Amino acid sequence: MKKHVIKQRGTALKERKLTSKTTESFTIEYTLQEALDIFLRAKVAEGVRQRTLGEYVRHIRYLTEYLSVYHPSFNYVCDLSPSLIREYITFSKNKKAYAGDEQREKTTTLSVNTINIRLRTLRTMCKFWFEEGITPDNSMKNIKNLKLDAEEEVKGFSDEEVTMILNYFNERNYGEWRDKILVLLLLDTGMRINEAVSILITNIEFKESSIFIPPEANKNRKGRHIPVSREVMREIRKLHDECIGYFGSHETLFMNAYGEPLTGDTIRRRLHKVGTALEIPKVHPHRFRHTFIRNYILNGGDLFTLQKIVDHSNITTTRKYVQLDDVHIKDQHSKFSPVRKYMKRSKH
Repeated sequence: MKKHVIKQRGTALKERKLTSKTTESFTIEYTLQEALDIFLRAKVAEGVRQRTLGEYVRHIRYLTEYLSVYHPSFNYVCDLSPSLIREYITFSKNKKAYAGDEQREKTTTLSVNTINIRLRTLRTMCKFWFEEGITPDNSMKNIKNLKLDAEEEVKGFSDEEVTMILNYFNERNYGEWRDKILVLLLLDTGMRINEAVSILITNIEFKESSIFIPPEANKNRKGRHIPVSREVMREIRKLHDECIGYFGSHETLFMNAYGEPLTGDTIRRRLHKVGTALEIPKVHPHRFRHTFIRNYILNGGDLFTLQKIVDHSNITTTRKYVQLDDVHIKDQHSKFSPVRKYMKRSKH
């Protein structure tokens, strides 16, 4: 019995014949790009943010680049088999990582966490394609994430590193002064960088010393008020007043030298250069979030309040951020061990 398969490429439909024992049927085959476009349109309809859509495109690009080199005859998304995906995983485990503005190849390979993030994206897509009838099978159904030998959490900065970073900024230079205030805000609130750079002047409560993050700027789609230290709020007021003098009325707090809203990627690049100059590895915005969370707990803050401040939907996530080294553990033990109380009460 002949099986007629109709291939869809844009608006063009092509027909080919395949030998099959099944009854005659018609199947539309999509290229990987066509399947991706359908997936993205569905996510737009669901209200997924533009940044997340960009991540989907970026993650699938790594797979596309791999296929173009090692499987040049690959054409249709229905040909994405579990064995091919496992080959891609093996390739990714041995692939060198990149860093810096010039995308220079590093000596280290991709981290397990990075690979798992890409697999998570592919898993979401394969499930969607199968459920929508675009592919006959869910190729990622039995593909598991790579196992972590140890928790791959990035530790926060030490007190010495924070001091070095803050002292690095030249406050006579607008850009560096603005960056320093942004770093202080991250250290004071644990904000995500995209939340911080999108702060609107109308959402700053100077008298109450708090900042409102609206649902559309919040990762978990819930608005929240974040308390800000008076000292940091004074610096924010100074920055706001300075920007009014240079740029006039403006909507966003953090702007570049041309009066345009600052982006998270710009700050990531600038902080990378700071880290390179100071020889401090991995100076990026999220490490300041880690530093805030760790220090909040070490200074006696409770875990449940912290969860609300940093907007974790699950308290288990908050706990993972608290990475304590031997020095912190020893210091906390010295402060809170009950043995001294008992020794004072005991008879000698």
